[in-house]
Amino acid sequence: MAWFSRAARWCVPVAWLATGVGLATATTLELKYVWFMPPTPPEVARDITVTDAQDKQGRHASFRILLFSDEFRWRLSSYEATEDGAAFPAFTDEMKAVLNSAREIICVGASSEEFAAGTSLKVGRAQEEWRAGRRAERIAVWVRQGLSAPVPVRKLNIGHHAPTKASKDTSDQRRVVVILVLDHDKDANIDESLRSAMTQEAGRSPLFDSLLTDYSLGAGKAFTWVP
Repeated sequence: MAWFSRAARWCVPVAWLATGVGLATATTLELKYVWFMPPTPPEVARDITVTDAQDKQGRHASFRILLFSDEFRWRLSSYEATEDGAAFPAFTDEMKAVLNSAREIICVGASSEEFAAGTSLKVGRAQEEWRAGRRAERIAVWVRQGLSAPVPVRKLNIGHHAPTKASKDTSDQRRVVVILVLDHDKDANIDESLRSAMTQEAGRSPLFDSLLTDYSLGAGKAFTWVP
């Protein structure tokens, strides 16, 4: 019994040590991004980092999700409304540093619930999903102008916002969202990892919950990527 008591006394500190190492590793991983990432640029209203989001095979990826301010959303929307060859809103040097720090960039295109009066939901939704894809392409062109490094740029079509009962300003449904892939395991499925990251943070950020549930192409089993 004496040897059992001695072993028991050792088990507790060893268990605490193992737990502490695990927590320290997780904390170090999170702090690595906080310490070494470029700071939030003035264009961005919300800046959220999600580390170690897993795909279905358990491979990890980490993301930085940038929600642009109303000012830049309106400036980009104004450009899209004319498409007359005028310049895109210029990025600050801080924003360029953030973009160039990524391994990949994902530009999210979304459409509001509005469509032409008298149009059926099926036809209107198809038109707005096309518009959302087009919006992702325009944001990608804008983002590429801020890059000085060969960072791959993907385009994610999140689709058409579901109709709501309340009559309101729907501009919030056309938010400008750019997602940076900070790091990922070899062969990680970015589609699955990104959905996992959004699901993980949906409780704390209504934006993610909305992208996954309120948009026609966000609620499926896989995301819709623009070629």
